[in-house]
Amino acid sequence: MNNDLFKAGVSRRGFLTGSAALCVMAGLGLTGCGGSGAESGSAAASGQDVEYRDELQIALPASPDGLDPHTTSSLVTVDIACNIMEPLFGLDSKYEPQPVLAKSYKVSDDGLVYTIELREGIVFHNGKELGPDDVVASMNRWLKVNDRAASLLPDAQFAASGDHEVTCTLTAPATDFLTILGNHSQYPAIVPSEVIDAAGDTGIADYIGTGAYKLVEWKQDQYIHLTRNDDYQTAEGKASGYTGKVSAPTKDIIYQFVTESSTRVSGFETGEYDIAGEIPTENFHDFDGNDDVKLYTHTAGVLTAFFNMNEGIFADEAIRKCAFMAIDCKAAALAAYGEEELFTIDPNLGNPENDQWATDAGKKYFNQADPKAAKKALAKTSYAGETVRLLTTPDYKDMYNATVALQEQLEKAGFTAEVESYEFATFMDIRSSKADQWDLFVASTNYKPIPAQSLSVSKGFYGLSDEKALALVAETRTAEDQKAATKKWAECQERLYEIAVVEPLCHYVAITGTQADVEGFELLDGAIIWNAKRPE
Repeated sequence: MNNDLFKAGVSRRGFLTGSAALCVMAGLGLTGCGGSGAESGSAAASGQDVEYRDELQIALPASPDGLDPHTTSSLVTVDIACNIMEPLFGLDSKYEPQPVLAKSYKVSDDGLVYTIELREGIVFHNGKELGPDDVVASMNRWLKVNDRAASLLPDAQFAASGDHEVTCTLTAPATDFLTILGNHSQYPAIVPSEVIDAAGDTGIADYIGTGAYKLVEWKQDQYIHLTRNDDYQTAEGKASGYTGKVSAPTKDIIYQFVTESSTRVSGFETGEYDIAGEIPTENFHDFDGNDDVKLYTHTAGVLTAFFNMNEGIFADEAIRKCAFMAIDCKAAALAAYGEEELFTIDPNLGNPENDQWATDAGKKYFNQADPKAAKKALAKTSYAGETVRLLTTPDYKDMYNATVALQEQLEKAGFTAEVESYEFATFMDIRSSKADQWDLFVASTNYKPIPAQSLSVSKGFYGLSDEKALALVAETRTAEDQKAATKKWAECQERLYEIAVVEPLCHYVAITGTQADVEGFELLDGAIIWNAKRPE
């Protein structure tokens, strides 16, 4: 199962109070909104002596099958594991990589060798001091067992180069090297070397790291109990995303796995849970007028139409372009999510809030919503009434409903279109291995910090085979600096629109809830809990 299809990657956007008014987060302090990361309006800001609870209860919609972050891109695994195990680098709130267990780094002139100095005196939960052997064992295992890491950094190798130093040797320059190391989609956690040695083919069994919290108990499919690591040594600097100071003000963190959404929402509403993940969009207005809670909306990913450019009707670029003309993104998004507050329309194939990569390249091709022009152009192509097969699954309502909306739009443009719906596993199998059985599918996919890693440019995900686009992806990843990389990515996005292979129907939001008096809570690629606290 491809975890990328789950709505996992989230970034901060804003929160709603009980009146359901949308605020936009400004920086880390939610300026003008109160809430996570901000002391304004909090008990601490009032000048009172405040006692905080020893425990936070967090309701999650799914249970992890393990806490080995090297082998999964599942957000629920990484959200929990990142409290226990730390990486060399993390991403701040602007998606810039910053040191965590690393102290500093330097790069060779040819861009092939990164030398990383480690922080000294860092101790694992078992009392062992962090050393280069632990980093080398952890990172080389990660490069071996994590498919995404292996594809992004092929044949890379870590080695010890000093008492508190390691090097990584690459086979080709990678401008995004540090961002890859900080990306939660392929979390490169550092654990003791003996844990790696004992892992074998079954994976890590001892969940030991250097993080602010330690694992106390795991009752499968029920809860995970973490407790504060009193020997934790935080990095310095202002808390920002997954970097900076970690205060761990709450002694115990309890992750409750509540798969039934109505139970999760009810428990949150009654105050049983301090924090609740993935509040269903249909419950969007249930908390109107409830000033005891905050609902945070966060841009979670992009709902995209993917075209089969290699087989079937849409192998003809001229016909694909006619379909592009017909697509009305807003209508499809409303079918998927119901209310305009739950999505934005933007031509950016990546996260439009990630300023490093933001671009509207190709916007002239985007959201044309002109079925009359499409029908006129279609009459001039080789199209002869063949059925366009729209592949979908009822297991994801947004994907299914958007697909039905596209069927109607294509039919208005003169196409014969049919929705072919399968349960999720079959949908995934047809999408990945039976390209002769589909022409278009819609998928809700999470963001990557680097858009050149996204599924919109994946050969394996939907069969992108355009040589120019693929070359621009490679040039983006090997560009000499961020400015050059952003320029190449803009050219790549323009090319994808020009050949009509992907169209982002909308950027959708997910909803996370906290009790109104929870402080220090933040969202980036997931919920950041280690600075969260709640007054008694």
